[in-house]
Amino acid sequence: MPIFFKAPDRSDLPFDVFAASFYLLTRYEEYLPQVKDSLGRFTASASIAAQHHFLEVPLLDLWVNRLGEELEKRFDITLPRKRETQIITAFETASIFQYKNRAIVPVIHSLYENLRQLRLRKLFRQIGVHLRLTKDPYDVYDIILRIYRESIAKLPKRLKYSRRVLFLFHLGDYNYIDNGVSYRSRIYRELIKHISDYVEIGLRFSYANGENKITNETERYESITNRPLSKTMTAFSKISMPGHYKQLVDMDTIEDYSMGYTNIPGYRASTSHSFYFYDLDYEVQTPLRVYPYALHYRSIEHFMLNGQQAIIDKLLKYAHSVTGNFIVIFDNAQLDLKKRSHIYTIIKKLLTYHV
Repeated sequence: MPIFFKAPDRSDLPFDVFAASFYLLTRYEEYLPQVKDSLGRFTASASIAAQHHFLEVPLLDLWVNRLGEELEKRFDITLPRKRETQIITAFETASIFQYKNRAIVPVIHSLYENLRQLRLRKLFRQIGVHLRLTKDPYDVYDIILRIYRESIAKLPKRLKYSRRVLFLFHLGDYNYIDNGVSYRSRIYRELIKHISDYVEIGLRFSYANGENKITNETERYESITNRPLSKTMTAFSKISMPGHYKQLVDMDTIEDYSMGYTNIPGYRASTSHSFYFYDLDYEVQTPLRVYPYALHYRSIEHFMLNGQQAIIDKLLKYAHSVTGNFIVIFDNAQLDLKKRSHIYTIIKKLLTYHV
């Protein structure tokens, strides 16, 4: 088991478990000078976890288990064990539809580009959606809800509340990156309310998520749903430590699901459990609870099904061994039924998994 911050020889544990855990949980390394990627994000390759080959391991959770064993041995006690492993299947929804309900200018531009580049299959499909001859490629929400209901019905009673589905909707202004269906769309608003009747929902912040945008998008969410915002994530997991989290604390957000890497599987904070954001600048624990995800489907979508399942099984095995959370993020654009994808097989696997 990898360790750092070595302790004196007289210590029962060979390292300072509290200092090492603090270093990983506070994301101390993300405060240090670094070279960011093209989107301005902290890169996995710059992390101590990747450099020392424990990114796929919830190392901090294993340390805690080892500490618990030492305490039980030293004081002849039995510590209480945790709940069932929580498996959360989350969908970040940059655009609720691919073609439907779009503004006229983006529609014309998309038709022109498909024609200019001779992408005839896409062109005919888009025209079919506009003429209401075929369904929009992203309009598969009833399928996801049906899979969820059917999967939950098959589970033992003790597991039903530990298999969760979460949709995170984009409600930002239109720009060259965030160019989905407008939050003003009546159909979009009704769909959000419909989905919220069955599963959990939250807000996906825009790519350029300054303080004003966060405030505006939060107000839009609460206006549409008539409930306070409690669950969020930022586009492309673009977290700038500690600025973004400080803004969420000011907005009274309770849970954030941005802690992870979109391009590589693994535990960014080396834990599968949720934890409270600690503000290193002010040396204070905040009410914001961070839910780190283990995998963004984007990082494995090009693998064969066996390869995808092997990666998920490995990560899930670790999460289950420490009774943590296992969170997988999907992009709703990956749900297109016309694509040759294994995504629905993976979703069913996550929802029905039990030991």
